[in-house]
Amino acid sequence: MQPAPFFTTRAYFRPKEVTMKSLSKLLGAVSLCALTTVVQAQAKFPSKTVRIVVPFGTGAMIDIIPRDFGNKLQEKWGVPVIVENRPGAASMLGAEYVAKAPADGYTLLMASSSTLSAAPFLYKNLRFDPLKDLVPVTLVSDAPSILLVSPQLPVNNLKEFVALAKSKPGEMSYASAGVGGIIHLQTEYFQGLTGIKMIHTPYVGSQQAVADLTSNRVQMMVDILASNTGNLQGKLLKPLASFTQKRLPQLPDVPTATEAGYPMVTGIWFGMAAPRGTPAEVIDKIQKDISAIINEPAFKKKYEDQGMYMIGNTPAEMQKIVSTEAERWKKVIQDARISIE
Repeated sequence: MQPAPFFTTRAYFRPKEVTMKSLSKLLGAVSLCALTTVVQAQAKFPSKTVRIVVPFGTGAMIDIIPRDFGNKLQEKWGVPVIVENRPGAASMLGAEYVAKAPADGYTLLMASSSTLSAAPFLYKNLRFDPLKDLVPVTLVSDAPSILLVSPQLPVNNLKEFVALAKSKPGEMSYASAGVGGIIHLQTEYFQGLTGIKMIHTPYVGSQQAVADLTSNRVQMMVDILASNTGNLQGKLLKPLASFTQKRLPQLPDVPTATEAGYPMVTGIWFGMAAPRGTPAEVIDKIQKDISAIINEPAFKKKYEDQGMYMIGNTPAEMQKIVSTEAERWKKVIQDARISIE
């Protein structure tokens, strides 16, 4: 007896049923394999050198802090963690470099508030969008700002300073660390709040302005406390107010701007960002590990004594701060008609 041909026997060949079952099994196997691969890849992070790009020069707090916690991350992760300075275009060169890097967690950005919350509204011809091409990882630190004047200026408090500036519209000048930087924007915000009008004198950095401020060539500067502890101890500069909700423990005799009748709370923050598309699990690991390090008691105290407050919040919490600050600085930039080609 001859066996029935295989492909013509109904008992052996049911094209639709076999095809659908096979396809379902195949898709299930592929999905499981892909999921397993992703989980394994993320579980192994990091398995090679991690680079933290600082879009400013060396020596400032935004450079010092990531080097400090980067050393501890290296010990924890067992892979090199290096800090790479890529200054230029008010942090945009370094930010663009990270935004266009592979979205795998191995290239990170130590951003400032100006990088993410101001630059998108300042530059007309950016080749990327900081708010869309970078995603928050964690807010590392917050630095309160203070208003500083020359010791030679005949004022002893904020009200006296505002009165003097109003009596000389367009005659007094203020220093900043560059056009479009947060120090520049903070001072423009303060001018709008108080109704004074001063001449802007930009410098390469805030510390380059100290000599001129001390000698009263420029009369005022807004800057972070952390950059001026030595200047204040040496009485090179005179603090008139802090832009904080309550008085700073380092300057208990210096009132807040709000106490003086000018409700303004502002500072400069530094935070980690990654290229958009970086796996959420990788971002979560980086955030948790950095947060644990910077919130160690000894680490926190070292920087708090200098006027830097460690945070380490979640990506969602950092995003909220970025968005809120962006709205504030967008309005200041538009009102003051500030733009950079």
